[in-house]
Amino acid sequence: MPKHDPTYRIDPIDPSQVGARFMALLERLEPVLDAADVAALRVLVDSGDHAAAFARLDAITNDGTITVDTAMLVELVLLGQAVRAG
Repeated sequence: MPKHDPTYRIDPIDPSQVGARFMALLERLEPVLDAADVAALRVLVDSGDHAAAFARLDAITNDGTITVDTAMLVELVLLGQAVRAG
């Protein structure tokens, strides 16, 4: 018999929501990131340079390991897709 696990819809992030969603993610990541990195990321997001902000966040996570829950990981992936599409 097939297993009937719950399914969840994951919609792409609308380009108009990238800045707000990025800031919300930064608030959730703040406890696990260096304060200087968070401040620099906020400046980039506030200035609308989402590509640079995402590249910097990607570099930070490539250089070290952080522990996040599934929701934060999905949000990070969705933001990356939205930034690359924009």
